[in-house]
Parts: sequence; structure tokens; C-alpha cells
Amino acid sequence: MTVRSTTRPIDMVGSVIDIADAGQDILGESIVWDHRHQKLWWVDGIGQFIHRLDPASGDKQSWKMHEEVGSIGLRAQGGLVVGMRSGFYFFSPETGTLSEIARPDAERPGNRFNDGKVDRHGRFWSGTVEAAAYTPRGRLFRLDPDLRTTLVMEGITAINGMSFSPDNRLMYMTDSFSCRIDVFDYDSVDGAIHNRRHFADVPLGRGICDGSTVDADGCFWSANMDGWCVTRYDPRGRIDTVINLPVRRVSSLCFGGPDLDILYITTARRRMQEKELAQQPLAGNVLAVRPGVQGLPEPEFLG
Repeated sequence: MTVRSTTRPIDMVGSVIDIADAGQDILGESIVWDHRHQKLWWVDGIGQFIHRLDPASGDKQSWKMHEEVGSIGLRAQGGLVVGMRSGFYFFSPETGTLSEIARPDAERPGNRFNDGKVDRHGRFWSGTVEAAAYTPRGRLFRLDPDLRTTLVMEGITAINGMSFSPDNRLMYMTDSFSCRIDVFDYDSVDGAIHNRRHFADVPLGRGICDGSTVDADGCFWSANMDGWCVTRYDPRGRIDTVINLPVRRVSSLCFGGPDLDILYITTARRRMQEKELAQQPLAGNVLAVRPGVQGLPEPEFLG
């Protein structure tokens, strides 16, 4: 389907916030900017949709999937690489269909794939979560361009916030319920991660870490689920900027626009009562702000 997006400015604690998409996603997530085609992609993970928006024209397309969508990444050959509930797939927007790649966590049917990200060497990383119980049975996998999958890590409760430094030497990741962000040394030759260590904590009252991105200055941006904001951390893990938002459930973010200076932010309506939704009419929308810094072109999966 194709709809026309409406955009109106809102002033919130000194920041002008635009509505990039006035949808009502149950769980907006995994937003990425296709710099080559100037299009914005994201998912409604629980609603089982993949969305694509042309911000210049307002044209939007949405595709209904057969199961929950955890994350997406751009694919160099066109379309997307997708982490669905059951495994890894390719998605073709021309046909609206999925092609299965692998089901690396099939032995744990209670797990579903959650957050994911393409690194700067064209690999796709995504992890699973045991969503029914939120126990540490989630695992992190790497999908290489030759379509082989590798189990990288176990014992994760809710993987989120994976991003790579501009020089591709660091990988950031959070196990959301720990309320802390960790960083690894990343070996881009063999795709291995080493030396896990503490990077930053989420301040009390600012929810938990969800999706993330890294800007051109090497600073790490985190969406604060249940925290009403997004937070920028400098390369040493110190809070640099907090942008307060008019919605509680902030889920993911990316830089986009022709100059990569627009921060697009997904939000969610999941587990919100009618009274709260009435007080937060923008819940489930994609928001946009201009934070005064630029992002980086989104990497593409090379398989």
C-alpha cells in the first residue's frame, strides 16, 4: 500500500521534532537509511511489517510478513537482509517476498531474532532472545557474505544496540536489561570480537538501551526504551547529549537525509494502555530531529 506522510514541527525541551511517518507501529525498530536511493527503511517487529518511506515525496510502502521481524540491513545486490523470528532471510521489495538463508538457532524454538546490524565489511550480525521468559538463553550470530553463519556468543538475555565504530575496530552491544553498554575489539579480517569491557551505563530513570547508531565523530547514540529520550555518548563513554522526546517508548535510530544530518527515531505503542496512548499521541510514529552532527552511510551486506 502507498500512503502520504504528514510532517509537522513540535518544540520539545528546545529541540524541534518532526514527524517523519505518522504510522502507529506496535514496535517500530531497526531503522536504516538507504543513502544510494534516499529511502528510509524500518520494521514494525511485533506488527510484522517492513516499511519503506521516500521522505522527499512522502510515498510509503509496507509489506506484511508471516512472522515477527527482528532487524534489517541493506543488501549491496538490492533489497534487504532480514533477521526474522525463525532465522535469516533476503527480502525483495520488487516481489514482496522472502528467501530463506539459514535458521541457525532452530534448536531453541522459543528464541526469536531481535536486533541486528551490518558491519563495514559487509557482514550481518544479529542475536536471539527468549522472548517468553527473558532468560539468558539468547545467542549472537554472524552471517558472512558467503552465507555461512557463526555462533559468536551465548548467555544473552535481550541483545540490542549493536553498532560499529567508524574505523570498524570496535563493536558496541548491550544486553538491554543490564542497563549498560559494552564494547569489544573487532577484528575485521576474520570477523571476531575480543576483550569485552564496560563502555557506559544508562542513568537511573532513563529506561534501558535499545537500538543504536554511531555518528561521523565516532560518538555512540542510544535509543532509551522507557526513557523518553535518545542519548549520545562520546568515544570515552561519557554522556554528551540527551534529546528529550514526547514519547516514552523510544526504540531505534539512524542518520539519514541527503547530508546524513537528520536523526530518524522509531517509537513503540507496545504494552501501553489507552490512557497513556491518549497522552502520547506520537507513540508508534517515526520522529526526526537535526542534532547538529552528521552520521555515516549505512553499510551494505555483501552476500
